[in-house]
Amino acid sequence: MFCPVCNGIQSLHERCSSCDSAIVDCGRSSDLTGPYAPYGQIDVDPLRNEAAEQAARACMHMLYCPTCNQATEVSVMEW
Repeated sequence: MFCPVCNGIQSLHERCSSCDSAIVDCGRSSDLTGPYAPYGQIDVDPLRNEAAEQAARACMHMLYCPTCNQATEVSVMEW
C-alpha cells in the first residue's frame, strides 16, 4: 500500500476551514517529528485489530494555511 499524495499521483486541494484560503500540504505528519524522521523506517506491526488496520491504511498529512497561520491534519487513504 502506498499514499497517492506522497508519491505524486494525486494532489491535495483543500481549503482552510477558517478563512477559505488555499492551504499548503506540508507532507506526512510523522515526517515532522524529528530531523531524520522522513528517512527512518516505517514500523509495521503484523498483529493488528481491524480498526487499527483501517487506520493504518491512511497516511496523515499536515496542512498549513499561510493566510491565518492555522495547521490541521487530513487523512489520505492509501492504495
